[in-house]
Amino acid sequence: MRNLLHPAAPKRARLIDDRRGTAAIEFAFLFPVMLTLFFGSFEITNLLMLNLRLTAATEDAADLLAQTRSNEANVVTSDLTNFWTAATKELAPYAGPPYSTAGLQLAYASVTFNSGNGAAQILWHFEVNGASPLTLNQSVLMPLNNGSITTPDNVIVVQSQIAYSSPVSYVLGKTYTLSDTAYNRPRYVPQVTCTTC
Repeated sequence: MRNLLHPAAPKRARLIDDRRGTAAIEFAFLFPVMLTLFFGSFEITNLLMLNLRLTAATEDAADLLAQTRSNEANVVTSDLTNFWTAATKELAPYAGPPYSTAGLQLAYASVTFNSGNGAAQILWHFEVNGASPLTLNQSVLMPLNNGSITTPDNVIVVQSQIAYSSPVSYVLGKTYTLSDTAYNRPRYVPQVTCTTC
C-alpha cells in the first residue's frame, strides 16, 4: 500500500544505495588539494635549489679572487666581471628568465684591518650587475683578523643577491630576494689589489 502511494520510493532507495561515481566525486574534491601540493613542492624545490646554488656561486667567486697569483697580485675589473660570469653559469637555469629578471648581482671587496684598533676597513670594492656596495659588519669581520697589530690580515669579501620569481606563481605567488656572503683569504699574495676599481 505504501509503494502504491509513493511510486518513486523504490527509485529513491536505489539512488541512495547506488555507489557508481563515488570515485569521481572524491577525485573532484581531492584534485585541487593535490594540485596545490604538487605546484607548491615544485616552487619550494626551485627556491631551495637556487639558494644552494647561490651559496656555491658566491663561495666560488670569492675563491677565484683569492687565488690571484703573486706575479699578478693586481686584478682588473674585467677579471672581476669574468668571475661574475662564471658564478652566473653556476646558477643556470635560475639566473635568467623566467626565474629571475635582474640576474645575479655580485659585490667584491678587499678588507684589511686597522693596525691601531683592529677595525675592518675596505681597501677597494667593485660591483657587478647593479649590486649594492658592501657594508662592513665589524662583529663578523674583526674575529677574522688573525694577524698581529703590525701586520694585519686581509680578507676577500663577496656578497651576492638574486631575486627569484616563480614561473608558476600558484602557491608562492611573489618574488623572493636571496643573498649570501663569502669570506676568503688571499692564498698566494698577502693582499689582492685592484687599481682600476
